[in-house]
Amino acid sequence: MSRPAPRLSLRWWLLLSYLTVLILPLAALVGSGAFGEDLRRQTVTNLAAQGEIWSATLARELEANGPHVSLAEHVAQHGSMLRTARSRTLSSIRVLDRHGRIVASSGEDLGEVASSDEEVAGALAGRQSHAVRPRPPMSARDADRLGDSRFADVRIFVATPVWVRDQVAGVVLLSRTPREEVQAFVQMGPRLQLGLALALAVTLALALGSMHFGSRSLSKLARAARRIASGSREAPELLRLSASHVQEVAATARAVETMRARMQARLDDAEELASNVAHEFRTPIATLRGTFELLHDDADMPPGQRRRFIENAIEELDRLVHLVAGLLALARAERPHEDARIDLDALVRRVAARHGVPHEGRAADVEGSAAQLELVLDNLLDNARRHAGPATTLEVRASCTPDRTIVDVIDDGPGISPANLPRIFDRFFTTDRAHGLGLGLPLARLVCRAHGGDLHAHSQPGRTILRVELPLAPEDPSESLSE
Repeated sequence: MSRPAPRLSLRWWLLLSYLTVLILPLAALVGSGAFGEDLRRQTVTNLAAQGEIWSATLARELEANGPHVSLAEHVAQHGSMLRTARSRTLSSIRVLDRHGRIVASSGEDLGEVASSDEEVAGALAGRQSHAVRPRPPMSARDADRLGDSRFADVRIFVATPVWVRDQVAGVVLLSRTPREEVQAFVQMGPRLQLGLALALAVTLALALGSMHFGSRSLSKLARAARRIASGSREAPELLRLSASHVQEVAATARAVETMRARMQARLDDAEELASNVAHEFRTPIATLRGTFELLHDDADMPPGQRRRFIENAIEELDRLVHLVAGLLALARAERPHEDARIDLDALVRRVAARHGVPHEGRAADVEGSAAQLELVLDNLLDNARRHAGPATTLEVRASCTPDRTIVDVIDDGPGISPANLPRIFDRFFTTDRAHGLGLGLPLARLVCRAHGGDLHAHSQPGRTILRVELPLAPEDPSESLSE
């Protein structure tokens, strides 16, 4: 069974992230070997400069002594001076004659021949040369000779020719172990330590600032979400967080506030619907109960009266059936629909022709459910014909704006009274209880809003407009290519 991944707070993640960013450049500098290579180049440059100085000094002295004095005779007494120079420069110094034999040294290797070493061979050929060789294991090293470079695992050798009268009279061979990376950092002293301390302080300040603004905002956001989940209708923290300096927190707060508002609206709708359903169902149920009690209690009821009671009961049952069907239609209208591309103009023409209503203009394509949008237009035309009267003239007009398509259902009936106009989209509101349940227009608006649009009503005596607005479908890429 695998262990669950450790969970850290945002504050710890931010702190670890900032410290990692601080450490990464140093780790990359050391780990990539770039710093070590630069230290080696510095050592080569330093040894080459020392070699040039020693070479020029020896050449000048040899020329001053004349040709009868050899290099070996001249430097025979220079051993103490070379050892002194070594203690100060931390570089091993050897002087070789033209045959590659060591004639003076800061160490104990006089008389050895090094002509086979590549850097010595190069210097005897007249050019300054250098070589890098591994150092022996720590146990074999002479601690007195290691100086402050004892941690490096290589040693650098630089050989410089000594020119006398246009001839190579000998070679100055210097060697030294380059500084190791960590050792170099330590030797850089207080300035580097101060810089690292300042960098660490700035890093911690940035981390603490980010922790304060980011973590505090997210904690408030979490508290607001928990409050909403517990059933609270309001979350004032979200309004303040929507102005947060952290863009993602502000965006999330706005999204959560939108979700809260929509959930609250749905809860309010559900409460209103439950109240309306209870009210609408109460009357037919009471009527049915009274009817069946009378039929049960009065066994001698005349057949004609019994028939009328039974017919009334059947009418109430039909009303209940229609109520249930309307409620199911409302529930389906709120479900997500498949976003298929719809030729709305063809759909509008088909519905208008079925109702015998003239059609003008042209509608654009939309996305959504063709069956639901067809139900909307059927409801609007049926509602207009039923409430405006049989002598009313109906027409359907379609048009487009840059981002929407509009379908108007227009009648020249008496219009909707100013008192009733704001309520026509309320569930179960109707002025014709005998023929309607008051669910047609609420259902039509719900479908339009589920498709990203809306349904509006404008009315005055002699002209009523029920306007459907829907967003245009995105441009079809295949049509653009064909054009």
